[in-house]
Amino acid sequence: MREDFNSDQSNCILLYLLLIYGFNHMTRYNASGRFNLPVGNVDFNKNVHCALSEYLAFSRKHLVNWFENDYVLFFEQLPSLPKDAYVFCDPPYLISSSEYNKLWNSEKEIQLYSFLDRLNSQGIYFGITNLAIHKKRENSIFTKWAEKYIAYDLKSNYISFNDNSIKADSKELFVTNYNADTSVARIAHSKIFFPNQEELPFDIE
Repeated sequence: MREDFNSDQSNCILLYLLLIYGFNHMTRYNASGRFNLPVGNVDFNKNVHCALSEYLAFSRKHLVNWFENDYVLFFEQLPSLPKDAYVFCDPPYLISSSEYNKLWNSEKEIQLYSFLDRLNSQGIYFGITNLAIHKKRENSIFTKWAEKYIAYDLKSNYISFNDNSIKADSKELFVTNYNADTSVARIAHSKIFFPNQEELPFDIE
């Protein structure tokens, strides 16, 4: 399958299948631009089917535009954000090792939090996930910044090639600038993470 995709990289279905069955659902290409991820220990299961079905249902109901750009440049090009916008960030994790973390550093981490602070000052809702503690290391930049907002513990089962257990020494947080217990924020929060329940109160662009 990998060879088939590399002979015709316009075949998005093959790419999606490679991601599902590949090592830790990652995407990796070599210097020649060929997809070179080995097979992993995951497959097409009930959770993958549910996620795909919900995404397809959501995309049929809403106009979704995709952009490939640095987030700073992307927001600089927008004329403005509507008051009912919602910005969700899932940055590379500063204290863990992964292919997509290699180009991330403390300076970029601080820049991201300054950006979220500006959104907060404009009254824009945001949410961000990040690792607070991992393998006895603490992301103190993140944890100190998060003290200004509301943090929720995330319970996740991190699947890896060598260890499928829940990482007892890791703590992941979901940080928001709103209280999910308040009526308006709870509606926005539930519709963001469970979009199949009701119509979203705003357009995703």
